[in-house]
Amino acid sequence: MEWILIFGVAFIFYGVIPGFGAFWVRSRWRSFRRDVIRSSQLPIFTYQDAFTIGNAGDPGEQAYRFFGTLEGIQEDNSIWLRRGNLVITADMTGQEIVLLPTTRNSNKEELIEIHEPLLQEEIPTILPWNRVSSFSEGTKVYIAGPVENEDGKIVFKAKGPKKLLLVFYDGEDTQFLKKVIWNSRHRNEYWNQFTPAALGLGSLGEMIITYYFLTTVQLRIPSILAIGAALTPVLPFIPPGFFLFILYRWLWGRARFLRAERDLIRLPLRFFPDGHLDQTVLLPTGEEYFCMQVTYFPKQELKGRGKLRSTLLDKTLSGKEPLYNWFGIRKEKDPFPGVSRDPMVENIILYGNPEELAVRCEKYAYRLELLSSLCFGSGLLLNLLLALRLLSLIIR
Repeated sequence: MEWILIFGVAFIFYGVIPGFGAFWVRSRWRSFRRDVIRSSQLPIFTYQDAFTIGNAGDPGEQAYRFFGTLEGIQEDNSIWLRRGNLVITADMTGQEIVLLPTTRNSNKEELIEIHEPLLQEEIPTILPWNRVSSFSEGTKVYIAGPVENEDGKIVFKAKGPKKLLLVFYDGEDTQFLKKVIWNSRHRNEYWNQFTPAALGLGSLGEMIITYYFLTTVQLRIPSILAIGAALTPVLPFIPPGFFLFILYRWLWGRARFLRAERDLIRLPLRFFPDGHLDQTVLLPTGEEYFCMQVTYFPKQELKGRGKLRSTLLDKTLSGKEPLYNWFGIRKEKDPFPGVSRDPMVENIILYGNPEELAVRCEKYAYRLELLSSLCFGSGLLLNLLLALRLLSLIIR
């Protein structure tokens, strides 16, 4: 009975609750990234659309996306957004906003896309609108969702349980999608909003169990185990297991980096759902998106158009015959992929088959996550055994 109590408390508060939070956090960011990617295939709301929404023959409600700047905030939970001469409103009642962190914009002169390390402070913040105090005028906003014509006023307004997608950001519009996909992921899912309380309650529970066991002479071994379980939250930070904890953090960061690169690689593939890259796809802008395969890196032709999207695994492909997939817009009298008017449509080159490269990144990420988990578990187990040995010498 004593053993079940000790391990049961440890399992629930050190494993189940933080584990549930980890799956919840990862799925929430995955859902946000998926929503942004889906919204990138919606038409961009333009000045011409303002005259057609709600007219005869029009259903009066369509989904659009819009890049603008904050013009003002009203007391009725409405905000005004502007882009040039076009001004629209959004009903913020019951909505959430995402604050994208400030990050470095890529150098336009660089032909190879640089992926900065993922840092904790660069995770976006999700806030309910009723907790937002104020924003400065001119803040950049990306919004996507249903649009209505309410007595001549164009309004982004959510319908049913589905909310509007609102992201406050800075920098260039052409970098918006890449920043969202790159940054919108937790640094370490195990350490989430549930973890501190769960570890604290678990440690407190084990100490209470220890106090009860110490009052009984026959329960010396369970008492030692209960003290060790109470110390479990701090054991990973004590040498010698701490060195394995550092290795765990490094490996987990590399896995996170590879998962982010996997998602970036798959971005152009959203226009080719059947996987056939030899076709031309019509975009909402009316432009034709296609993929050109070349057996050399088109350095001169790429200047002023796009970049090579590299990954950590590019070096492992160096022995193979080079094959580049170049995504962009088809234009008359231009044999090479051009730049789209849509800031969320990328002109990008990938080395090798995109889907195969994405799968390789995913497999390596899983391997690194498994290895990092083994490092963490080994360090914790090592320190726990040492702690139990020390406690057995103290408690007689």
